[in-house]
Amino acid sequence: MTTAPERPTLTRGARLDLDDYLADIGDRIRAERQARHWSQDELAARAGMNRRTIRSLENGVGTLRAFAQACAGLQVEMTHLLSGQWRLPARHPSLTVRQAEVLRVVADGRPLSVAAPVLGMTPEGLASVLSGIYRRLGVVDVARDRRRQAAVRVAADHGLFDQEIRTS
Repeated sequence: MTTAPERPTLTRGARLDLDDYLADIGDRIRAERQARHWSQDELAARAGMNRRTIRSLENGVGTLRAFAQACAGLQVEMTHLLSGQWRLPARHPSLTVRQAEVLRVVADGRPLSVAAPVLGMTPEGLASVLSGIYRRLGVVDVARDRRRQAAVRVAADHGLFDQEIRTS
């Protein structure tokens, strides 16, 4: 009569629950992706994979090859992602190219009715885009009359567009 082999352990004496371990790895991949404000499609493109594979990895299902590709796309060492030293990455603000362009145009404080035609938008559309920018940069709680300058400052501090537009 043969016995089943001993299950692998992570630490001395503790049994490895593979499903839980793989789910944790998926959570870490998701956290790294979200910290970069990337969609699953964007990570898939950067890793040379498809979105379905990224979704599977984030759900704790996948191959070692897929995990390695995802780590390469994230520019994170596999060993770091697997280590006990890994911590939830800080979320840094980001802007799309269009959002950075919009913020550059309105940085001088001009009224939306003046800035909108320059951007090929309606004032209402511009207001909507600015609201999204304020959310992404974490300045929605700043008083309305100082919100735009706060957004410009945060964007400049994080290198999201040229420093020369920084205003005091």
